Amino acid sequence: MFKVMKYEFGLLSNLSRRRLFYSGSVRHISFKLPSIGKALTEAKRIDEKYESLGNSPTKVKVEQVIKAVDGVPELLYQLNFFFYECKRIGILHDNAENRRRCIRYWPVFIFKLIPLNNAFWDICYSMEKADHRHRINPFKIADIGLLDPKNFPQDFVQQLATGFYNGVDFRDAIAFAISGPKFDSMVKKP
Repeated sequence: MFKVMKYEFGLLSNLSRRRLFYSGSVRHISFKLPSIGKALTEAKRIDEKYESLGNSPTKVKVEQVIKAVDGVPELLYQLNFFFYECKRIGILHDNAENRRRCIRYWPVFIFKLIPLNNAFWDICYSMEKADHRHRINPFKIADIGLLDPKNFPQDFVQQLATGFYNGVDFRDAIAFAISGPKFDSMVKKP
């Protein structure tokens, strides 16, 4: 892979008479037109895929998120924790136009919501359930991003708040956080 240099000394063993020899294999990189063409075609296809995903409506993206978290306790816990912290600062499902920044808006947003959002998308990406991370915007209080509770169905958010979703109990999921969400009381149906 790399050229390996060896020094060989002559009969007199004089440093000035050293001969430098190269040994080992050298990988020759060739740029063939067909391989460059294939690479450019593949790059164009990937760009078009991401562009089409980016242009899809929020409702479609939210349905993909709901499908991705279904049956995965860690993701359900993370998403519920995000919704719980949103609720603490007044970001609810039904008050998108009437949201106001309270005193604790900035500390909770910066120290809780942004790390929770990043952790959620990192876990989704590592589980190959998302292609990239989505950011949240603290300056647009009416629409903070894809994980804004107003984008999700009300019954989904309420069901997550109980700690059960489609038969999955995620209240005991392990998360690396000092605090955690408080779950609504619900009698588990047999």
